Amino acid sequence: MLLLNVGNTNTEIAVAEAAGLTRVDGVSTAELLAVGGSVGLLAERPGDACLVACVVPSVRACLLGARPAGTVTFLDASMIAGIDFARVDTSTLGADRIANAAGAVASSGTPVIVLDCGTAITTEAVDADGRFRGGAIAPGRCLQRVALHTGTGQLPKVPLAQDLPVALGTNTASAIRAGIDLGAIGAAERLIAGARVEIGSEDCPVLVTGGDAPFFIVHLADVRAAPPNLTLLGLVAVAKGYS
Repeated sequence: MLLLNVGNTNTEIAVAEAAGLTRVDGVSTAELLAVGGSVGLLAERPGDACLVACVVPSVRACLLGARPAGTVTFLDASMIAGIDFARVDTSTLGADRIANAAGAVASSGTPVIVLDCGTAITTEAVDADGRFRGGAIAPGRCLQRVALHTGTGQLPKVPLAQDLPVALGTNTASAIRAGIDLGAIGAAERLIAGARVEIGSEDCPVLVTGGDAPFFIVHLADVRAAPPNLTLLGLVAVAKGYS
């Protein structure tokens, strides 16, 4: 079986076998769309069944059109028997967040909080009783830079950096870095603290994943790196009949 984690910017494609993930490829989501869903492992294994966590509607349509009928399954919360999603509106819950929760519980148990840092910064919280309690969605550091640049007349698009800026920028670029990067860390700290209170676990582990995870792992206290390919691990759990 092929597993796909389709994000707004990047897509991971993996082979799932009895031993787990045996190969993981990465492509840009734009490239996946440009070639009509025939790229990398998808091109090499055109008849394989696919389990997909997808947050891009155009990719859903692309995969359904490119793959044999009945071979593409899109993840939804009803496929995860081991987590209770009754407290949230699953009709609007992103498949990546569902998979993150499944991967976190499978690898770390409960309670657990996921901080996913990519195009968006999201949190997913599962309490000690295995209940998905919800989370938060905010723009990621790169997206905030793009928004400032495209939404204003003069502000530049400032490159990402891994060091933490000072609070008082002395030019426009350093002021943007201060506002976005310190703001992102502050927002993450507040969201984690609030989630821990709401699920009743002050020492709940926080697993950090996503393309921008290294920045947050270095600059946030009391968090740890999630296992590699956390979202795909959630799909593995589902593929194995996770319960």
